[in-house]
Amino acid sequence: MAFLNAFITQTFTYATIYTLTSLGIVIGGRAGIFNIAGEGIMLASASAGFVAAHFTGSWVLGFLAGALLGAGLGLILVFLHETFQISQFILGISLIILGTGLSDLIYNSAFGITLVPPKAPAMPVITLPVISKIPIIMGVFHQDIIVYFMYLAVAFCFWFYYRTRIGLEIRSIGENPKAADVSGINVIRIRYLATIAGSALMGVSGAYLPIAITGTYSTGMAAGRGFMAIGIAIFASWKPHRALLGGILFAGIEVISFYLQRMNTGIPYQFFLMLPFISVLVVMVIFRKQVEFPASLGKSYSRE
Repeated sequence: MAFLNAFITQTFTYATIYTLTSLGIVIGGRAGIFNIAGEGIMLASASAGFVAAHFTGSWVLGFLAGALLGAGLGLILVFLHETFQISQFILGISLIILGTGLSDLIYNSAFGITLVPPKAPAMPVITLPVISKIPIIMGVFHQDIIVYFMYLAVAFCFWFYYRTRIGLEIRSIGENPKAADVSGINVIRIRYLATIAGSALMGVSGAYLPIAITGTYSTGMAAGRGFMAIGIAIFASWKPHRALLGGILFAGIEVISFYLQRMNTGIPYQFFLMLPFISVLVVMVIFRKQVEFPASLGKSYSRE
């Protein structure tokens, strides 16, 4: 039972990374912006968030710095796309390269070369009374505050998109921006807001890596999770609750790969590192017929 509780706790911790990043993709995608730059945004925000948290001694300011940098990169993406009609995918790839280079630039500018890696301030673990003492369930509710933030973000997005008028309007932009524009909806403004908000969530996810997972920054620490989040968003058919399910699924596979690497199986550990990526491909093949895309996803829109 102790092993199961530890496995669930670790799974939901890593699910936060996948879910927040894929949820950021979903938010932008619902307005027609396919933000594939998650990997670059996560790396840059990981560096900025860690530097801010280390020097201020506040993990809160670390996450704020990560979110702001993520929002800034999202603003660059949507501004260039809406102003110059540049392909969203070209911009996304460019931001991945930019974010990757920016991550090491920020860290090296702040610390240079050090013999002892700097550390981030510790985050408190929040334990809910009664619920956190129930076996199995305790792993879900014995977590840091960002995990609870992830739960609330998914619940809020589900309510927002399916229970509010503005949520319906945003979904209509993702399907038919011209019809939404004719009905009086400010398509461009909502695309800006959705992309910036989604990128800010990716920034929080990136900052979570050094502040909560490793306690320090390392080069390339996103380790392809930003790319996997794209697969999760597609698997989720741009639905927030399914993004959470996808995040839990692939986080569980990653945690299993950690345990397998520690076992004396005789199999090179690199194979187990591949398991999460292989699982994404397998799931995409299995559920390919159930996947739905917003009709205007990835397409530019102009009123002219």
